[in-house]
Amino acid sequence: MTEGHEVIAAADIVSKSGIKLVSSGTRIDEHLREKIAGHRLSGTTLEKSLSVVGGVSPESLANDISRLIDDDPWFTLLAAKSGDPAAMRHGASRLSVHPQILFRLTVAREQRPELYRHTLCVTVIGHYLALRLSLKPSSIDSVLVAALCHDLGELYTDPAILEPGNRVTDEQRRFIYVHPITGWLIVRELPEIDPEIPRAVIEHQERLDGSGYPFGIRGDAIGQAGRILAAADVSASIMVKFQDHRRLSTLLRLNGNKYDRKVVALLHFAFSLQAPSTVELESDVMKQRFSRFAQLLDGWSHLRADATTSQTAPVIFLTERMYNLRTVILAFGFDPDSLDMPLQLAEEDATIAMELAAVVDELQFQLADLGREIARRTADWEDALDPLAAVALTTWEQQLDECIGG
Repeated sequence: MTEGHEVIAAADIVSKSGIKLVSSGTRIDEHLREKIAGHRLSGTTLEKSLSVVGGVSPESLANDISRLIDDDPWFTLLAAKSGDPAAMRHGASRLSVHPQILFRLTVAREQRPELYRHTLCVTVIGHYLALRLSLKPSSIDSVLVAALCHDLGELYTDPAILEPGNRVTDEQRRFIYVHPITGWLIVRELPEIDPEIPRAVIEHQERLDGSGYPFGIRGDAIGQAGRILAAADVSASIMVKFQDHRRLSTLLRLNGNKYDRKVVALLHFAFSLQAPSTVELESDVMKQRFSRFAQLLDGWSHLRADATTSQTAPVIFLTERMYNLRTVILAFGFDPDSLDMPLQLAEEDATIAMELAAVVDELQFQLADLGREIARRTADWEDALDPLAAVALTTWEQQLDECIGG
C-alpha cells in the first residue's frame, strides 16, 4: 500500500522497549516501513497503527454499494423488493465501522478488487435479507458490519491460491478453511464490537446439516446473522459465476438442508419477477457426467454391503453424505436409480435443461467436497475398516476421483 498510496501513522508507533519510532500523522514511505518492520511493537501491530489517505469510509462504502445496485439488475431488484430502497443504498454511511476494519477494506479495494466487490455483494444481499426479516435496527447494523468483515481473513491467504485456474492442493486448502477463524481473530477484540459480529464471521461457512467449516456445527448452534451471511455469501458467488438467478434459485432449492428456510424463501421471493433465462444443454457431456454419477451410486451400494457389518465412523460419515447426494436428485423430482429420464426431458424442455445443468453443477461441487473430506479423514479411518471393506473403499474412491475429474 505504501508504494502507491499515502499511508500515515494513525497513532504514535512505539517499540516494545518504549522508544517512539514514528509520531502520529507521519507519512509512512517504503524506507520507514522497513525500518518499523524490524522492531517489535508495544501493545499493537503495524497494521493496527496505520491509515490510508482517501481510504474506505462509511460514506465511500455507501457510494460503492449504490453504484453496485445501479449497475446490476438483480441488485436493483433486491433494493426495490427490500421494503426500504433508500436504506439499501445509503445505510452503510451511518454505520460505526472501526478504523482497523476500514483499513483492511481499503487494502482489499486496492489490492484485491474481486474480494472487495464480493464483500459489497454479500453486504447488499445480507442487507436485503435483514430488512425482509424485520430485524431491529441494531441487528441490521450488525449484519452489515459482519458482511463487511466476513472475508477479511482471506487477506491473509496467498492470492495465488484463490486464482480461478489454480488447482488447490490439500495443504493450500487448509488456508482457505481457516479464513473464518482469521477473520474472527481480527474482529473479536475490537472495542465495543457487538458479539454477534465476530460470531457471524466465524460461522459464515457453516451449514445447517453440519457439512460446513471450520467446526462443522449444525442447526440451532448457528446464529441468525451467521445463517444470513451463509446464504448471502453463496448467493453472491453463484451470481458472479453464472449471472443467472434461476441457476441460483435451483441450487438453493437443492440445498434446502444447508440453509435457513426463511432466508431461502426471501431469496426466492426476489427471483419471482425476473425474466426466465435459457441454457443450452451439452447433451454428450451431461450424459457422461450423469453416467459416472450413476456408477458411483452403484459402487456405493456394493461398498455399503461390504462395510456395514459394524457402524464405524467411515460408514456413518459416508452414509450421511451419500444420502445427501441422493437427496439432490430426489429434490429435482427424479429417481436416483434411473437417470435416463431427466436427460430425455432436458433435451425437450429448456427449463428442465437449465435445472438439470444446475443439478450437475451441484453434484460436481458436492462430490469434490466429499473427496476433500475423505482425504482429511483417511488417517483416522485406517483401523476402522476390515481388509475387505478397506479394498472396497479404495475402489470406490477411484470412482469418486473419476466423477470429480469429469
